[in-house]
Amino acid sequence: MEQSSAGFFEDERGGKVANPANSPWSSVGLPSTMDPVRDLEIDVRSLPEQVSPPDHWQELSACYGLDPEVFFPTTEEEAGLALSYCSVCQVRDVCLAWAVRNGERYGVWGGTTEQQRRRLIRQVA
Repeated sequence: MEQSSAGFFEDERGGKVANPANSPWSSVGLPSTMDPVRDLEIDVRSLPEQVSPPDHWQELSACYGLDPEVFFPTTEEEAGLALSYCSVCQVRDVCLAWAVRNGERYGVWGGTTEQQRRRLIRQVA
């Protein structure tokens, strides 16, 4: 991927992906593993305070148009595919902020599983 001057990366098909260095996630780039229960280094306080509902930003997401069942795995171990889409998503921080601020208890949101979000919320509380 090549970085453009606008802070986006251009993928091999010419599509644009947001620069992960501009997000509240501490690790830049794609995760080294797809272990869905790995410890995340996310500063929840740096997520956007005011987040519009998903229908305002959903069309920009990497998961737009995909089968929703992928994002509602029955176990944490089955979340790898959903997390791989999240890892390249340009609205990942907005999605996570929506999930945290609105108490989304189920599914993969903003690159986190249900269990990971519970841990993040406990850390801030």
